[in-house]
Amino acid sequence: MSDQLGPGPHTRVRRLPEKAAYDEETVFAIIDAALMCHVAGVVDSLAMALPTLHHRVGRTLYVHGSRSNALLHAVLASGVASASVTIYDGLRLARSGFESSIAYRSVVIVGPTREVTDDEEKRRVLRDFVDAVLAGRASEVRELNEREAGLTLVVAIDIDEASAKVSCGPTDDDLEDAQLPIWAGTVPARLVYDTPIASTAGAMATGDIGLPDSVRRLLESVSATTVLAQQIRAIEPVDAREADSIVATLDRLTWPGNPYDERANDHHVTASAFVLSSRGVILHLHRRLHIWVQPGGHVDAGEGAEDAAVRETLEETGLEAVHTSPPTLFHVDVHPGPRGHTHYDLRYVLLARPLEPAPPAGESPEVHWFDFAHALERCEAPMVPALAKLQLASTQWRMRD
Repeated sequence: MSDQLGPGPHTRVRRLPEKAAYDEETVFAIIDAALMCHVAGVVDSLAMALPTLHHRVGRTLYVHGSRSNALLHAVLASGVASASVTIYDGLRLARSGFESSIAYRSVVIVGPTREVTDDEEKRRVLRDFVDAVLAGRASEVRELNEREAGLTLVVAIDIDEASAKVSCGPTDDDLEDAQLPIWAGTVPARLVYDTPIASTAGAMATGDIGLPDSVRRLLESVSATTVLAQQIRAIEPVDAREADSIVATLDRLTWPGNPYDERANDHHVTASAFVLSSRGVILHLHRRLHIWVQPGGHVDAGEGAEDAAVRETLEETGLEAVHTSPPTLFHVDVHPGPRGHTHYDLRYVLLARPLEPAPPAGESPEVHWFDFAHALERCEAPMVPALAKLQLASTQWRMRD
């Protein structure tokens, strides 16, 4: 089956088609990141749209509502439905009102509908809805009872065709407008969860019931992601490639779930290190890609990116390196990884003693210290601007003996 969902007769993007995407990867990522969708149909000759929660499994979008919901009955009767999601990402402020807009990601889907009547599928879908709203919450609440199941209508919409439209990055000012002394730029926006407010009814009145793990994990992940996003925004991009990578990585951090988990999503955040000593910078010959790169790789469960950069350095070079004080997130790069993955790589500066590298058996076939002149000759072209910038900045850190 093709991974393209369009352009179809109902979802082709005609206004600003350069912002369109029709591949499953882009479409599904936006659907999964959106907090709710709008389902459209015709009720009593009137076109209506209903905001509702959604949950996607493969090419099926599930929505649910009251058994008496007129719109859901209408889309079941027609046999087809349209649904859309929009994620607001901030402001794009140009030098003219005409070119000013918002940053957003949106998707429109169209497909046939069916009511989910199988009791096992219905209960599974409704349980998944709970976890889709807050990961892990389904295991903390009581099971759905027969009355609640009977009152709930679950509708499956097959995603036969779909389109995504993404607006981000710099505004499209006319050349003459760009010379005007008017501030232009972007103002990113993000959802923020505030301090939880506990119920005081029933058993909660005692005040003895603590935050559940689901809420605690949510707040911890949001806090860590917020700090990381601030660090990324503080980077002055060395070239257009890094500028684009910063935008893409900040966007990736807004997706639901653990951004480091390669099993959950082919697009995941990785960590690597520019390791410095008085001998220069470490590069190793990647055993799969056969190119000279800095040490780095996936972030393991329970780790942060800073920890992973240190661990990967030890595993691939045998060197015990440490972070600068404070840790320096120096560069960000988005690039294809092995097995069809996309890596959003966070590159830290680490300091090591000028010892001979000693990678464990089975790791990098070659690891060497390079002075910057030779490192710039050996590395891949996309890495040259970052290493050149690192060469200029390296004097600010005191090397380890």
